[in-house]
Amino acid sequence: MKNAFTHFSIRFLAALLAGLFLLLLRSAMQDPVCAVLTPRNAGPWELSKLVYWPLLLAMALPLPGEGGISARLPWVTAAPVTAVLALWALSALELGPGACAAVWVALCAAALGLAQRGVLAKGDRSVWLVLAAAMGVLYVVFTLLPPMAGPFLDPADAAAMAVIPY
Repeated sequence: MKNAFTHFSIRFLAALLAGLFLLLLRSAMQDPVCAVLTPRNAGPWELSKLVYWPLLLAMALPLPGEGGISARLPWVTAAPVTAVLALWALSALELGPGACAAVWVALCAAALGLAQRGVLAKGDRSVWLVLAAAMGVLYVVFTLLPPMAGPFLDPADAAAMAVIPY
């Protein structure tokens, strides 16, 4: 049990530090690579990048006595989708950045904990590999060509609030 908690703690700390690093990187650099890895605005899709990329890094950490990343891939895919839905619901309530940070930390902890327990790790793991890779491709595509609807909109933008009549 002690070993499992140590592995969870290492991965959780790695995910949080990677997310904070990505936020600092975005404020320091404004290039397209940073735009793919970090949120460009406070929209739910953009903020979910803080769940996907750090979790991918944390889940890929090779720790002694564990198998490969394939058993943890379901949560690399499910956690960002859950983040988009939760942050989209919170954006309607206009709770602010503290609630978004709490969702980020809670989702990272839940995903790492469930991955540690082996939930969703049964069955064909190649499907999860394809879904995790597809999620990464979607982050690239929707960063470069974002749709102008739903969770892709910046809540601070007038287009996200309502249609302005002519």
